[in-house]
Amino acid sequence: MLRLSREDSILFTTSRAYLQPQEEEQIRRWSAQSVNWAYVTWRAENNRTIPLLDYHLRRLGLLDALPTEIRLYQQRWTTLSRLRSVLEFRNLTEIMDALDRAGIAWFLVKGPDIALLYYPDPFLRPMTDVDIMINPADAARAQQVMFELGYRHGIFDPTNGSWTEKQERINPDLFRETYALPVFVRIESLQSPFASHEVPRKLRNRHVKVHIDRARVMHMPIFIDLHVNLSVGIDVQDIWSGVTLAKTLGRIARVQSVTGAVWFLSARLYHEAFLYNSLRFLMFGDLHAVLHRELASVNWAEVAAIAYKYEMRPAIYYVLAQMRRLCQIDVPEEFLTLVRPEQTEIPLQHDWGDVLPKLLSLPHLADIALADMEPAR
Repeated sequence: MLRLSREDSILFTTSRAYLQPQEEEQIRRWSAQSVNWAYVTWRAENNRTIPLLDYHLRRLGLLDALPTEIRLYQQRWTTLSRLRSVLEFRNLTEIMDALDRAGIAWFLVKGPDIALLYYPDPFLRPMTDVDIMINPADAARAQQVMFELGYRHGIFDPTNGSWTEKQERINPDLFRETYALPVFVRIESLQSPFASHEVPRKLRNRHVKVHIDRARVMHMPIFIDLHVNLSVGIDVQDIWSGVTLAKTLGRIARVQSVTGAVWFLSARLYHEAFLYNSLRFLMFGDLHAVLHRELASVNWAEVAAIAYKYEMRPAIYYVLAQMRRLCQIDVPEEFLTLVRPEQTEIPLQHDWGDVLPKLLSLPHLADIALADMEPAR
């Protein structure tokens, strides 16, 4: 059994928007003891859960437990993330309207879908970019729509605010090895709540990319990802299955189905952790938010069918089994039994075992015992 430190326990618990009363009391008890808050903040930053950490500590009246410099860092991180989300949602509204005028079918996926529909406050869920799904046949037209709105392909340098444009055109071979158009960027500028020297370079250059000039004007790139798939090799009809309507941002928007979100988030969390060492408890929090709000709407038969079709059983089993065990989300036992990898079978591709030790960066040595030997005759 892995016994987590107070720091990792706080990290894991505060990565979710919705907590039970006993979990809130645990956070209070941990915070009343000696806690390395610099380590907690560093881990939360790399998991992109700083706004959630700040949210829970603030509402539980625990911010005074943090050293002043750590508290200020979290607040600045959260403020910049919130400003970025405001700009992202403003851009998103404009893009949705433009795609509708062009007759291009689309739906929201990943960050904007999850933040707007499932979190109690969409600003608790940072978005490094805005993800929109379109059909592959509409890629070239969608690129032109984005160009007409003032978006470009290129690189923004937050150290000096410079922009280097790149020419990227759609060609027939583009989607053989990728599932999105080249990222679109538009620079937004507004008055900054902080002077440049008040925001650490690591935060400005990596986590919430922004350049703050001498006039205290903030120049922030808004990244838009237009997807034609969720991953290479998935049938487009499975991506669009169950797309539904929701009211958000003052309009009706097309969004990913709850069922689609469950299998995609589970698979993405698992594979990105093991294949790319991308350790994001934010994804675990996303999945928890979806299940907390819409558990009764999940079509578990469809999730199982997808798991078998694309050999996602290990990913879906380990993630959802831990969601049931650690977060008391009532994932059906019969579903988990159906998708659980069998120990006596040849291991499935991409079966690396439980993902939680990986997400927590806690490699451990398990006790191993060989099978009992039958007595010799």
